[in-house]
Amino acid sequence: MKVIPLSEAKAQLSRFGRLCHEEAVVVTVNGRPSFQLAPLDDETDLVDSLIEHNPSFRKMLERRAHDRTVSIEQAEQILAERHRVRRTRKRAAKAR
Repeated sequence: MKVIPLSEAKAQLSRFGRLCHEEAVVVTVNGRPSFQLAPLDDETDLVDSLIEHNPSFRKMLERRAHDRTVSIEQAEQILAERHRVRRTRKRAAKAR
């Protein structure tokens, strides 16, 4: 098991992200164990883990389930229109 301070974890996150696949990596805050880096493997379902351990993620998914959906074509049209409006506004601002 590797125990490291938060400052070291932040400075070398890539290294410890790889290391946590080989051994437990515990991060301390002010000298006290705060959290452990845990690897995700091919069988880990990230969405299921988030739903299980993060109530706010579950609530966000429930809210989004009731949102109106659009097709890809509709989304492209909406984005193209927004882009056109922004471009028009920028041109008008430059002309002033």
